[in-house]
Amino acid sequence: MKIKTIIQILSLIVGCIGLFMLFPMLYSFFTNENVTYSFFVSFLFLSGVGFSLYFILKSKQNDNDKNLSIREGFFIVTFAWIVTILSGTLPYLISGAIPDFTDAFFESASGFTTTGSSILSDIEKLPKSILLWRSLTHWIGGVGIVVIALSIMPILGVAGMQLFKAETPGPTTDKLSPRIKETARIIGLVYLIITAFILLLYLLVGMPVYDAICHAFGTIATGGFSPKNASIGFYHSPLIEYTVVFCMFLSAVNFSLHYSALKGSFKTYLKSEELKWFILIILSSTILISLFLIFENGKTVEGAFRGALFYVVSLISTTGFGTEDYEKWNYGAQLLLITLMYLGGMAGSTSGGIKQIRFIVVVKLINSEIKKYIHPQAVVPVRINGQPIERKIAINILIFTLFYAFVSASAVITLCFDGVDISTSIGAVAAAMNGVGPGLGLVGPVENFSTLPAFAKWVLSGCMLLGRLEIFTILILFSPSFWKK
Repeated sequence: MKIKTIIQILSLIVGCIGLFMLFPMLYSFFTNENVTYSFFVSFLFLSGVGFSLYFILKSKQNDNDKNLSIREGFFIVTFAWIVTILSGTLPYLISGAIPDFTDAFFESASGFTTTGSSILSDIEKLPKSILLWRSLTHWIGGVGIVVIALSIMPILGVAGMQLFKAETPGPTTDKLSPRIKETARIIGLVYLIITAFILLLYLLVGMPVYDAICHAFGTIATGGFSPKNASIGFYHSPLIEYTVVFCMFLSAVNFSLHYSALKGSFKTYLKSEELKWFILIILSSTILISLFLIFENGKTVEGAFRGALFYVVSLISTTGFGTEDYEKWNYGAQLLLITLMYLGGMAGSTSGGIKQIRFIVVVKLINSEIKKYIHPQAVVPVRINGQPIERKIAINILIFTLFYAFVSASAVITLCFDGVDISTSIGAVAAAMNGVGPGLGLVGPVENFSTLPAFAKWVLSGCMLLGRLEIFTILILFSPSFWKK
């Protein structure tokens, strides 16, 4: 293991996190809030220690330190997220906004992993600069800590592909350029453009500037932190709700499709099989839940459709914004919403969950096996966008999906042993593993995670990291073979 290079990269990331704290610090200063000192100390410590260590190690770097192995890539990515989350706790702790370390770590982990679960009971009582930092952690985590590092560290000189592979462990990495640094810049550019577009839309439909910025950060990252206790429901505006639905959907679509569209090739949207499935699932789920709301909850057709559409898109995109309490809905509707959390958005987006592409492959693999039972001699390939994929890849995706379910079930059992009721455990794990935010029971859409035991919060924080890095990136570190030369 190239320890110096690893520490050098982690130091650079810590220093950059410190720089991001300048934004809420300046907001606090110009609005005369009493937490400017907290951000200044955090900025000074993180940037001072991070950049000092980086340049000290850089002066001692040699050519042998510049090539990273895949093992070092996984190690750096995992610990990059851990040190980032730890760094993010400082403003909460120093300001006293979240004085307990477990709660501060949970809130920071939820922010950077774009989960959106919170231990805060009354969000609107906190200083706005703290809430701005909270939303900014979504924006930073959404684009990927390592992707940010890759785009700003050409001077480091190390090979970046191993970091990119570990940071994007999904079934497709969708390289947009032959050069990894250029790919990182393209992703960052698309991210900035969509962020600005969402912010503009929110301003046009009547959100105040501060609210629009916070919600734009939460939307593009499919995170869900809101500066309002009632989330999007605070505005009581159908126009705002439909606009947020569109923006959440946009953020859950593969960024490579957006990049192609920005270059003028809009046909790529029409050619994407994953996008077609994604839209089909959203529409069918919305219609089904709307019928429940019309016939069992007595809602109007438009009100039922809007409520169903909002939560279907909010939870399948793993954003987690809310407008009402879906726990008052039919149990079938609640179960469907939990299922949508696990399905998640498209690969190559900021959304969490298993991802649509994996779901499609598993469905087609099952269909292929059924056909082979009927016609043993038949060759039935699994095709995506008309192109066959290797059976080995399809089997690996099935294994990942089953293991994802196993880890989720294990976490639910662990929470139950810690005294959390079964409904809350299922909802909390679904929210944490898939990066959604609200769950069921004590952690439902109008509740928060503050009442859970400390051990449960640490388990869920681990679930957030596992889900964000799609399990294997972290679990591979616990394999004895990983540490062998």
